[in-house]
Amino acid sequence: MKKISTLMVCFIALLNCSEGTGYDKEIKEHVLFVKKSNKPAKEYILDLFDIYDLVILCERYHSENTQYKLIMDVVSDSRFIENVGNIFFETAMRSINPELKDLVRSENLSKNELQKKLWAIQRNSDYYPLWEPYNLYHQNKAVYKINQSLSEDEKINIYATDIAIKQDSVTAEQLMDFWNGDADNRDRLMAEFIIDKFEKIKSSGDKRKKALVIMNYRHAYNRNFQESNGNIIYNVGAFLFDKYPKTTANVLINSIIMQNGKWDAAFEVAKKDDLGFDFKNSPFGKDQFDMWSFTKHENNYQDIFTGFAYYKSPKEFELIDGVDGLIDSSFMKTYKNRVKKWQQLGEDSYPLNDDEIYKMYGTKNIRPLDEIDSISTLINRWIKK
Repeated sequence: MKKISTLMVCFIALLNCSEGTGYDKEIKEHVLFVKKSNKPAKEYILDLFDIYDLVILCERYHSENTQYKLIMDVVSDSRFIENVGNIFFETAMRSINPELKDLVRSENLSKNELQKKLWAIQRNSDYYPLWEPYNLYHQNKAVYKINQSLSEDEKINIYATDIAIKQDSVTAEQLMDFWNGDADNRDRLMAEFIIDKFEKIKSSGDKRKKALVIMNYRHAYNRNFQESNGNIIYNVGAFLFDKYPKTTANVLINSIIMQNGKWDAAFEVAKKDDLGFDFKNSPFGKDQFDMWSFTKHENNYQDIFTGFAYYKSPKEFELIDGVDGLIDSSFMKTYKNRVKKWQQLGEDSYPLNDDEIYKMYGTKNIRPLDEIDSISTLINRWIKK
């Protein structure tokens, strides 16, 4: 009996010694936190609306499309439909809003009618010659389909917020004035548009007085994001937090190689890829804010964001650019005229060869992240296999 007891003690000791040896000790706290957390990213984002009126999502690269599966899962949920119902997003000029409203509130469009409306919005959404990422097309089509089963007062409203020009009538000189004028104040102008529209929503007869705001990269940072001299860097998020300090939250969706792969490694070790939580009181929130390296600062992640939504490892990210059928002979001429104006401003990076244009914009191109092997190596160096 004594021998059996001794063997059991040795076995338990061996287990305790081996615990954590499958990964670098620097990520142990992160791994344990992820293992004990259990709220999916979608549920975390929806729960924030129980507390806040505005929830800002900091999206990944515009072309990364798995994040839009998460976002549309949030938007299609009954809790969002009943209590929120409004979306503001960065990736289109606000001048396209009448066409967006017409699209998402239309009913029973034929396949051809729907396609034409989606193409028209994609073609005229950007002040650059043409918007390449598939995300705008995906979002607009998804919201249209969600709205098909909803009553008029339940339908989701979407609002493009970016600054606008009259794309096909603007001269090169006017384009230069725009680039040196409104474009320099882009964050302020986008925030002012959101605030103005949101105030109208709050004073309207619609029972839904909340909104999801989708912003890319620094545009989603809060007002704690400052230069080394203490000056606030006013992104859209900073303006919104200034206006609605107690009713605004912002959530970072996991991006590429955060903390040199440490965070992704922690999720991989914990065998989880769909989780949401507050940065405060988490080891992730205490980590230095390395998402921005252009300005000296001493911020941690919990200083800049309310929470974190981890949805899929970078190894599963899916980049999609181009929309099938977007380019036809008539629009080809329009596109080339737009490019010529930008060339007069010294911008010479847009293709003018027909085959290249069709390949870049008129065909849906799906691919994994560039340099995925290098990304995987960075993640795997935290894991002992």
